[in-house]
Amino acid sequence: MSFKMHFGHDIYHLRTDKLKLTQQQVADATFISLREYQKIEKGEIAPGSEIFLRLVFFLNVNIENYRQDVLNRPPL
Repeated sequence: MSFKMHFGHDIYHLRTDKLKLTQQQVADATFISLREYQKIEKGEIAPGSEIFLRLVFFLNVNIENYRQDVLNRPPL
């Protein structure tokens, strides 16, 4: 699974199952547009580093989940 799909899947489940938040609430709290958040959650786009960190801190995402995604990725 690609990083963007993996991250989108994880934030969807954190948002809906654990935190019971709407997409709009997460977008507002992390200062991004609703549409951008929806694209990240669907795995259509990967967030930039600043938005990634905002989402990680707000949703309390365990970034260790992405170690293999990053280590197995070919160099840019």
